[in-house]
Formats: sequence, C-alpha cells, structure tokens
Amino acid sequence: MPVPAIVWGVLELIALAITVHELGELAEDLYEGVQKYKGDIGKAKEEVRKVIQSIQEEIAQKIEEKEEVAILLALEAADPQGENTRKATGRGATEATINAAIEQKIPFRDAISQVCAAADRMPVLSLRRKKGVSIKDLPKAKRKIIEELLALSIEELTDVELEEFMVIRLKQLAVNLLFEFVDECLSWASPLKCEVNFGPPPGFEDHPVEGASRLKRLGKINPFYPSPFQYRRGSIAADLMISEYRHQRPDKGNIFAIVEIKFPGDRIEKEQFDGYSRMLERAAKVKTDRAPVTFKGKPVKSGGRLSLFRYPEDIAVHGKKETEQGKKDDPQQEQRKPGGRSPHSKKRGVR
Repeated sequence: MPVPAIVWGVLELIALAITVHELGELAEDLYEGVQKYKGDIGKAKEEVRKVIQSIQEEIAQKIEEKEEVAILLALEAADPQGENTRKATGRGATEATINAAIEQKIPFRDAISQVCAAADRMPVLSLRRKKGVSIKDLPKAKRKIIEELLALSIEELTDVELEEFMVIRLKQLAVNLLFEFVDECLSWASPLKCEVNFGPPPGFEDHPVEGASRLKRLGKINPFYPSPFQYRRGSIAADLMISEYRHQRPDKGNIFAIVEIKFPGDRIEKEQFDGYSRMLERAAKVKTDRAPVTFKGKPVKSGGRLSLFRYPEDIAVHGKKETEQGKKDDPQQEQRKPGGRSPHSKKRGVR
C-alpha cells in the first residue's frame, strides 16, 4: 500500500522535533547537530515501513476472517511474556494494582514490542539542546510549537528536566503515530487504537469519532493534542486500547484491554492506574446495560483488562530469547525518574 505523503510529513516533524515552517530557525536556536539527523530521516522511514508491514500482516492473518472476542482471548492465552513480566519484577513493580497490570496477559504483545522498538530508535532521541538556550527565550509563536509537540504548556514545563522529558514524550508520540498509521492502513479498522480519550467521571464520556471507527483528532503539529477532554480533571488518555470488535466504535462498550506504555524515565504512578480501574468499572456497566455479553455460556462482567507495558522490560519473548532476556534484564532495576515536577497528574487528568 502506498505510504500517504502526509504521514511521512508528520514523521519528519517528529524526527526533527520542529514544525516544517520553523525548520531551520527553531532548530538553530535550540539544538546541536540538526543537519546530521536530516540525513537520518530516510533510515527512520525504512524502519517504520518494515514495522507497519509486519503488524498489518499479523492483524490481517489473525482476525481478518473472524473478529469475535474468542480470537482475542486465544491470542491473550498465548501471550509471549518474559519472566520479569510474568513475575511483575523490575521498574515500578511495587504496588498490587501496578503489579497486576504488569502480569496481565494481552494479545498483540509482538506488535506493541515492534512499535516501541522502532520509536526507541528514532534519530531525534539523540538531539541535544544548546547550553544557555531556554524555550522561554523563544518568540511566542515558536514556544507554541514546542507546547503542542510536548502536549504541555510552557508554565507546566518550567521545573521539568526538559531534555529527558522531551525524549520520553517524543518516543510516546512516535509510538502513537505508528499505531495511527497502522489503523489508517487497515481502513481505520485496526483493533489497536492509540490515545483513546475518555471524559471525567462518573460518565467517562467516549472519544468522538469520524465515521464508524476512526477517532477524531484535533491537533496540527501533534495530531493527538489537544485531546477532546484536555485539562478536565479525572479524564483518561489511554496510550493504547484493544477493541473487542474492530469495525465498531472504540467506546466503553468495546474495550478488550487498556495498555499503558512506559519508556524508561517515565513515571509509573498508582493514581493513574486507579483512574483506569474506575473507567473500566463504568465500562462494565455500559456493556451490561447495552446487551448481556456471554462467553461459553457465562456472563462477561469485566469492562476490560488493564495492562502496563514497560519498554523494554515487557517486550515479547520467544524460545531461546527467554534465557537471554533473563541474563540481560536486572529485576532490581529502580525506576529512573526525570527531575522536577511530574506533569502526568496535573491539570490534564490521568495520563
């Protein structure tokens, strides 16, 4: 399938961490080594092409002909978890709710692993800001570009260790763009939906859609910002939602699993997972009210699974790789936190 020009335009934006209109000037003001990464964009494109083709084939082969929940349950049962995932050890594994989310089996761990690996290799992640140059020193128009790219206001970024936080945000944004592109390749009928927003409690209003199953996006530089429920306390922005029925609207009545993706340096907080749990309780009621759901003759009472996917700790592991991963991973690895305030639980609600 030909790659839409607009998609690669967005990927180039990520690779340079700036808008096309402010390309040279903003880069010169903030970053060292921009020229080198212009040459690396082509390599990033090839990497993305391979990942998208692999995921597209996996989804088509496994659920193209039959889309019942039974297929997802079978994929879930065969989830290629590694030892640290099955035992909930390593980064962030300290609290019962979070441990349960780490251990939770999910379908498509292979696909999620591939996307995160591609995002982790994006050239932009080696950019370094020039010494003595602050975002606050930039003209207002350029500050707005950074605000939208990182999905936070300059005020919220004041006490944040910007370099590390920018790396985390750009990895997350690259992951979102990849999953969104997979969705577009599958005519917006991928079971893997990124940045699905639910309004604040108690109703957790569903994300608006365009057509049957395409999520509405508002942003221009960062298509996922602002979210439909930006700055509404208690709202949920799920990194990834796996739908039970991929041709239907990705709403509360169609959740198979919520997957929260965390790269190294990102905070893992109980408050966020408690918010997801409350939303899934509401989703369970929606499913029951909409129509009784049964599987093998028994009623389904769950609003959906809740999973924490830590990259690279929770990547898919197959065969001999299990032993290799056990040697490489350190179960006692402490969570590395970026300096300054955590922007994740501020005005934006639960992220």
